[in-house]
This record gives sequence, structure tokens and C-alpha cells, in this order.
Amino acid sequence: MLLVEEMLLVEELAARGWPAGEALRCDGWLLRHTPSLTRRRSNSALPLADRPDPALVQDFYARRGARALVQVCPAEERTGLDAELARREWTRDGATDVLVAGADAVLAATAPGAVALADRPDAGWIAAWAACEERADTDEHARTVLARIEPPTAYARAPGDLGVGLAVCERGWAGLFCVATAASARRRGIASHVVHALTTWAAERGARRLYLQVASANAAAHAFYERAGFTRSHGYHYRAAPGETAAV
Repeated sequence: MLLVEEMLLVEELAARGWPAGEALRCDGWLLRHTPSLTRRRSNSALPLADRPDPALVQDFYARRGARALVQVCPAEERTGLDAELARREWTRDGATDVLVAGADAVLAATAPGAVALADRPDAGWIAAWAACEERADTDEHARTVLARIEPPTAYARAPGDLGVGLAVCERGWAGLFCVATAASARRRGIASHVVHALTTWAAERGARRLYLQVASANAAAHAFYERAGFTRSHGYHYRAAPGETAAV
């Protein structure tokens, strides 16, 4: 497990690695709103202090005609806030684990392969991501999220469009996002090749550690990343205001 300061740094980097359409820092919150997308990370408030006032979150989202959603993160350090939201009957959903690893350990545990890297997502990469994750909103993500990433970024694409991923490198860390393999090509080592290629790229740019997020219930992904050298640092989940439903 990381030190508290390191957990908070990882979450700051993750917010920059997956930017929202609108992001406002106010009174202990990072308030994020991306109306064209339903992804929770893009439409939730991240606490920057232990117990900021949830009323500010509700006001922010109400003014935008959106649901009020809090990303309780790191969950181990935001227990007071989580208890307060539970007391107010905010519903819990979306449990996620944040995994970390040393770059050297990942390179030793994964395998090199014929993976192409680019510094921006072209139409082919976006189409491959859509196919691998079976998502219908990748074009909108490219316009609204990927186009806003400021730190150095690499987009990985395996031969035959059978695997994709991206890495965002900043301050000695690299975040891995969108790592996915086509359903027809799983358990063939493609994800290992993609992670190895992205880690090599990140290490060449000074990253010594990596982080990523995995749904707590995704046993297959946890098993793969454990083999790749990752361990759990901390977790988070979401709380939605009463009467409102969390997004996908």
C-alpha cells in the first residue's frame, strides 16, 4: 500500500490523465462534469479534503441538471466523508481498486510483442478500442477526454486491432488506461504485450512506477495484473445522492 501522500498524488495524476469536460476546484472538492458522457469518473466530485461539505456537490450538479455523485477516494482515508454520505442515504456503487507497480517489475513479468505506439489516437486506434471494449461512445471520448490530456501520452495498438491501451506519463508515474483485448483473442498474451510496450515507453520518459484502476469485481483483470507485477494500493467507490442513479 502507498503512503497517504502517494495515494493522493496518484489520484491527482489520474484526474489529469482522464480529464473531465469541466473541472472546478472549490472548497475541498474537484467538481467534474462531462455531459456528453456517462462515465462516473468524468461526472463526479473528488474530495480533496477529509470531510468537505456535500451540499456544494449537490448545488454544483443541480445547476447543471445532473445527478450529484461523489468518488469516495481514497476510501481508506475518506471514512468520515463516506459515513456522512451514508447517513444522508447516498447510495454506494462502483467499487474499484487502484493497483500500482514498479516499472522494472512489470517489464520483467510481461512479454514484448509487435505493438505499435503513437502519440495521439487516430481513427484506427479509436475503432480498435471500440471493438475491444465493445463501447459505442469511443468517438465522443476521443473528442471530449483524450483530446484534453496534457501530459505525454502513448496509444498502443496490437496487430489486427486485437488489443489496445494508453499510458499517461507525469512526475515519475505512468497511468494505464483503456487496456483491452478483443473477446476473440483473449488469453493469447496480447494484453501482456500491450502493457509491456506502454511500460517501456513510460520508463524511457522517466516513469518508475505505474498505476491503474480495476473494478473490484473483475477477477480476471485482477489475476492478470497480479501476474504482471501489480499490487493493490487503495480503493474507491461512488456515492449517489438519494433518488439518483449512478452511471455506468
